[in-house]
Order: sequence, then structure tokens, then C-alpha cells
Amino acid sequence: MGKKLLVFLFILGLVFSLPGVWSRYKAEQLNRGVDLVLDYNSLQTLVKEQDLPNEDVLRRLKDSGLNSIALYPVLIKDLLNQGRVRLYTGNEIMRTQEQTGSLAPLFVDFPFDNNSVFIKIKDADLVPRTLAFLPIWTGKYKFDYKLYQGQLILFFKKWDVKYLNLSLGLDPQLVKEIAGLGLGLVPRLENNKLDNQLNWSILRDYRPEYVIFSGGEVTGYNPKPARCELGETATIMREHDILFGMIEANIAQQKGAATLARELDYQLLRVHSIQQGEMDSSRDKYSIEGIVERYLRSVRERNVRILYLKPFLRDKQGQPPLESTEKYIRLLTSRLKDEGYLPGELSPYPKYQNSHFDLIMISLGISAAGLLLLSYLLGNGLRKWLFNYYWVLILLVLIVGLVLIFTDRVFLLRKMLALASSVIFPSLAIISQLLSGRVKNWLKRFGQAALISLSGVVLLMGSLSHLSFSLKVDQFTGVKLSMLLPLILITLYYSKSFWTRKDYHWRQQLSNFLELNLKVKHLLLIGIIGLAGAFYIGRTGNNPVLPVPDLEILLRSWLERVLYIRPRFKEFLIGHPLLIIGLKLVNSWKERIIFYPVLLLAAVGQINILNTFSHVHTPLSVSLLRVIHGLWLGIIVGILFWMLLSFMAKLWPGRQT
Repeated sequence: MGKKLLVFLFILGLVFSLPGVWSRYKAEQLNRGVDLVLDYNSLQTLVKEQDLPNEDVLRRLKDSGLNSIALYPVLIKDLLNQGRVRLYTGNEIMRTQEQTGSLAPLFVDFPFDNNSVFIKIKDADLVPRTLAFLPIWTGKYKFDYKLYQGQLILFFKKWDVKYLNLSLGLDPQLVKEIAGLGLGLVPRLENNKLDNQLNWSILRDYRPEYVIFSGGEVTGYNPKPARCELGETATIMREHDILFGMIEANIAQQKGAATLARELDYQLLRVHSIQQGEMDSSRDKYSIEGIVERYLRSVRERNVRILYLKPFLRDKQGQPPLESTEKYIRLLTSRLKDEGYLPGELSPYPKYQNSHFDLIMISLGISAAGLLLLSYLLGNGLRKWLFNYYWVLILLVLIVGLVLIFTDRVFLLRKMLALASSVIFPSLAIISQLLSGRVKNWLKRFGQAALISLSGVVLLMGSLSHLSFSLKVDQFTGVKLSMLLPLILITLYYSKSFWTRKDYHWRQQLSNFLELNLKVKHLLLIGIIGLAGAFYIGRTGNNPVLPVPDLEILLRSWLERVLYIRPRFKEFLIGHPLLIIGLKLVNSWKERIIFYPVLLLAAVGQINILNTFSHVHTPLSVSLLRVIHGLWLGIIVGILFWMLLSFMAKLWPGRQT
């Protein structure tokens, strides 16, 4: 009776996962708009190096498919870097005075010393703009100024590097030019620790569709809560319906981004960019086609909706920089439309989340599956106790879930349930289908293992059914645990078959193990398993330790061209084929030491099915297609591996499979 009720609770959990999964699918299908925005500072480098007319370049890029221009406020430090203003230290002025015996009229009447700094502005466009900001600056900061023969001198009696962040706002003439061409304006606002008032004024005055913050912090961020002004930034953005362009974390980690996203109730769009050095790289993967494919992949596979573009600054594939830039923007726009996306038609993702009641029912379903797994791991006596008193553990899970909900720790509950699913179901799939009983039909057992893992996928997706996970504001945690724990549980069950044998004496077995004469082949086997384990762990997680080799990148690209969505190598080349081989060998090889590494590698495929769907920022349809490709390719590769092993066995006298 106990086992039947656990199965019923498991099915109930599956049913209550479906509304959240469906809501997520609908949200992903409704959001098809993509914006192509170009970095203006990088464009200016191209315009100056090639001596091109600015307005004509913008018009040509607009005609190629460009939607928006990203514009930075003008800061004093930027003007210094561009050579448009000049900085003199008090010490420098005094040395010049000693050498010449006189003082330039610009610096007369200022009581300077070694700690003083002068900033000279003589640019005909900058002088009037700076004069307009002086009433604001002098009202807040201690400095003086003087206008002399068309030149403006700013005098800081006691200099502080923070004054380099004095801002002149956006260039009004440039803003007008951009608007006149029908391009959108995207402010790039830095967290100005001197004063964010001007940044907030830019948001209020221009009311852009979205903003992308610059630097390592979003505007208003401060680690000290008393000084943090993120709330002000969020309030202005909400009042004017300004979306948050959140840069992918692997491109740039911005402090305060997750907090701002929650303050804005997830009214944000994910941003992908390619660095300028990569754009101008001569490597094949940074060809025009390679760059276009990378941007497309970010849209297709990671829910990115803002593509932050850089121009080429060097000749590319035999074409001048501007023509190459036009070509890749045109190609990118065309490919986006071909795949059903809508360039230039942005909208935030529809909000979705499942109810707390759904979460409780999902937790009961996962717990039931966990108890079924536990029944395999326990001995007969404990198993009987488990099925008699399973309700105690179910009640405990229910209480923990309710406590987390009522203490407003729902996201912690979601992550705990997702982690539990990712551990329980791969373990259950391998133990119940590969290690439990004699295998008569390998294909049936393989299909049942996949179905068990996919049922875990449904519960995992139900656990993470919230827009925050789709936008990667929050994400699945415990990736390495989800990779290791199933292997440990499978090892425990496999070892139990030896411990429970009547002729098995653990002291004698331990003594025999310690007295083993290791041969070179044993050391090689241990080394191979160790390297495989290091590779397995090193390539898991959101920030894998081991890099992806170039050959694998080429294979990935080829698979994407052929299959649209590539399967994971760990599934169709390792996990699924080894599961098929394990199912064919288990009846005769179960007690051989060589079966153990086969067992662990077979588990990798099931573990990765759950891992694929734990990346919630990847659209559901993409993850599903990836897993389906992995399964059918894995079956083909597994059959080919088996045929090869059978052929080798015939050539190897005295050996048999």
C-alpha cells in the first residue's frame, strides 16, 4: 500500500508541475522581439580612422538593419583621454613659472599650490556646454572657474580624482542627429559615485526604451545600504517604463544588477556583446558568419533580446571595415527574421510563476520519488520500516516547505526542490533499469531510464517556474553536487550487492584489497578514470574550469548547422552509448571490476538530461530538442560501439562479451 501511495504522490507532483511549465513555454513563444544596438564610441573610432562622414555612416548602418545607438554621457575623464581638455597640476604650473619667470594669464588670480589642479577647455563646442553645467557643479563642489579669450579654466584648490567624473550629460546635437535618422537612443550610464543626479535626469528627460549600465556597477549601487541609491534608479525607471538591459554575467558582472532586476519586477531584457578585440580577431570563429552565428545562438539558446554590436575596425575577409560591418548587420537581421524573430520590436517577457500550492504538491512528488530511491538503497528490514512509516518523512517535507513559504524563502525552496530532482531521478533511472534484476530487453530498459529522467525534468521545471530563472536573475544552484551525488548513490547501491551476499566478509575483502598486486593495466585504468573524473567536474557548472578546445568548437558548429540545436557530447558520445553497452553486459559482467567505470559513465547521460533543463534561461523548446537529439544519436552510437566491441571480441581469442 505504501509503495502505491508514493507512486500516486509522484504522479500528483507531475500533474501540478504542468501549469508552470506551460506558462513558461507561452512566455517564451510570445517574446520574439530583438534589438540591434551599436556602441557609438567604437563607431567613432572607425569614423575617425577611416575619415568618414558621421551622419552618412549612421544612415548606412540604419539601412543595413541597425535599430539603436548606445550613447555615453561625456565625463571630464573621457575628454582628457580624447585630448579635448588639458589638465595641469599646481606643481607643474609652479615649475613653469620658475623657469620662465612669469605666470600665464589663465592662471593669474588663483591661489594654487602643490595640491591644486587646473582643467583647461578651449574646444568651441565644449566651452558653452560646460558653462551651462557650472551653476550645478559649483553649487555642490568647491572649485572656481574663469573665462578668458574663449578658453575656460576650472580651478580646484584641493584636487580629488572624483572630479574626473563630472558629467556634461549626453551630447544634445548627437541625440538630435540619432533621432532624426529614426534610430533609438540607449544611454550607457556609469555608477557615478560623485553624483548620480545627472544620470537620473538623463532617464527622466530622454525616457529611452531601455538603458544599459556601463562599468562594474549599475547606477545607484553602493555596498553600504545607507548610501545605496538603487531604489531611486528603480523608481525613475518604473515611472517612465524604462526596461533594464541586463548584460549576461559571462560578459560583464555588474554589482547591483540582480537587486535592480527584482526592484523592477523583472522588467528587463538580457544583453549579449562581443568584445572589440574579438571582432577584429583573425581566427576563423570570428569571421563574419561566425560572429553572426554567435549572436544568433545567444538569442536562440539563452533568451537574449538585446544584441550589443561593435563595428569592425580592421579589414575583414578582404572587405573594408565599414562594408564588413554593414554586411554582418544585414546578415544578422536577415537570419533573425528567418528564424521567426522581430528585429526592432522589443517587449519585456510576460510575467509567470506557479502558485505556492503547486510548489507544495511538487515537493510531495519529488519526496515520493526520493523515498522510492531510498527503498533501493536500504536493506530489507529498513525497507519494510520505510514503507510503514513513509508518511513521517512526507510530513516533514511538507512542514519544511510551508515554513519556507511563510518565511518568504520561496526561491530557496525552489532551488532545493530542483537540486533534489537533479539528484534523485538520474540515480533512480540507473539503479532501477540497469542494476535491478536481469535485463531482457535493452531498448525497453533504455527507454524506461530516459522516461524516469524526463519525469524528473518535469518536476525540476515545475520547481523553477518563475520568470526570474528564465532571465537568469536567479539560477539553479548546486550544479557540481547534482553531477556528483547521483554517482555516489549509484556506487552505494552497486556496492550493496556485494555487502549483502552471504559469502561476503568485509574484513577479508578489505584485507584482500590491501594485499592486491597492482599491475600497469590497473594503474592505467585508475589514471583514465581519474582524468575522466577531472574532465567531468572541470567542464560542469556555470563557469567551467577547463576551456573548450578548438576541435570541439568546430564539431559544435557543424552539429548546429546540421541539427539546428546541437546535442551535448557527454550524452550522445558517452552517457547513452555506455548505458546501452552496460544493459547488454550487465547480466554477465555485473560482478567484474571493469563494469564499475561503465556504470558510472552510463549514469552521465541521465544526469545530463536533468542538467540540460536546469539551464532555465535556455528556452524549453531548445532544451527538449537538444535532449531528443542526444537520445536518438546516443542509441545509434551505442549500437555502433557494441558492434565494434563484438567484432573485437571475435578477434581476441579467449575473450568474450
